[in-house]
Amino acid sequence: MTPMPTWWLVISAFAYICLAIVCISLAVTAFFVVKFLKDVQPRVASIEGQVKELVGKVQELTTNINETVNNVGGRARGVVGSAEGMAQSASRQFERFSPFVVGALTAIRLVKALKEAKEGRSLAKATSKKGILRKKPKGFISKILGR
Repeated sequence: MTPMPTWWLVISAFAYICLAIVCISLAVTAFFVVKFLKDVQPRVASIEGQVKELVGKVQELTTNINETVNNVGGRARGVVGSAEGMAQSASRQFERFSPFVVGALTAIRLVKALKEAKEGRSLAKATSKKGILRKKPKGFISKILGR
């Protein structure tokens, strides 16, 4: 058998020493990690309790918000329904009285046209839009129209 070269023994010894240093440093690191985890465990447990409390409060808050949104939504639907009913009622009232309003406006135009005709103006000019808006109304109508 051939003897082992010395350079091989030197390299093996160096590798053994490096491996021993790595193993010792890993053991020391594991010791400090275990110690750190033992110190942190009570803090984590207290934080866990606080987190559970907060989760309960958030769930209650979510339930309350959901109920509030449902209540407000129902009331908003009621308000919209009421406004819609009032608009329909006003529309029906306007439909009922619109012939009278149209008749009154037509009568006012006819009276104005007759008055203009008596003054000597032509009926076409008196009943046109320019002829109607030419003179400002006097008396009660002027107070209503604010002219």
